[in-house]
Amino acid sequence: MTKLICIGLAALLCSFNVQATVSLNGTRLIFDGRFPEASLEVVNRSDHEVLIQAWLSDPTNIDGSLESAAVELPFVLSPHLARLDAHGKQTLRVLYQGQGMPLTQESLLHLYVLEIPRRTAGSNALNIAIRQRINVFYRPAGLGDDPAATAHRLRWTLASTSLRVNNPTPYHTALQDVRLGEAVASDYLMLAPGASHEMPVPVAAGARSLSFRALNDYGGADVYCAAGNSNGFDNTEHRQKDC
Repeated sequence: MTKLICIGLAALLCSFNVQATVSLNGTRLIFDGRFPEASLEVVNRSDHEVLIQAWLSDPTNIDGSLESAAVELPFVLSPHLARLDAHGKQTLRVLYQGQGMPLTQESLLHLYVLEIPRRTAGSNALNIAIRQRINVFYRPAGLGDDPAATAHRLRWTLASTSLRVNNPTPYHTALQDVRLGEAVASDYLMLAPGASHEMPVPVAAGARSLSFRALNDYGGADVYCAAGNSNGFDNTEHRQKDC
């Protein structure tokens, strides 16, 4: 009897496939401080209307819930609540109030979009609200440098059992699949401006080659490779394919 219950429960879970019907037209949003606002398009891909709720949150807000987003940010998100018709679209506008954010470095925010499906009268169907999150990078005007060159300017230091990376730029950088030779040092890490991160590496990794992928402003992953010396890695090169 217990076995039958477990089999039935497993079948129920396997057939229960939850997918977002609302899509965002980007995996990240760059807010260029030279302009008063940035925008993101939300699209309802379903045959039914949906309600969306959107909010901004400080990245220190771990759970990202609207209730716990207590830190007051100098931004206005409009609209924060909207109804999308079937296959309809809605533009979310993020407006900066003009002061309150650092002027010497880029800042990271989180933008949440909660999809609330319409309840069907008399239906016993389970309605599930789906939440999506993307990173918003507020980039004040006049920072200088080229944000596209951030990954190239990272400083890498190799010790006997650790790999250290420092970001000396005023921009964030997100790295994927950091490798020493064939050994994976990190699957993913986000480096804030001026931040450093140390990764343990296997002793056997003693390879003198470094490779990683850096996410660009469009959400794509660019490949970088470097040969090592006695202290670390210099002359990181952008490649069109894997190292």
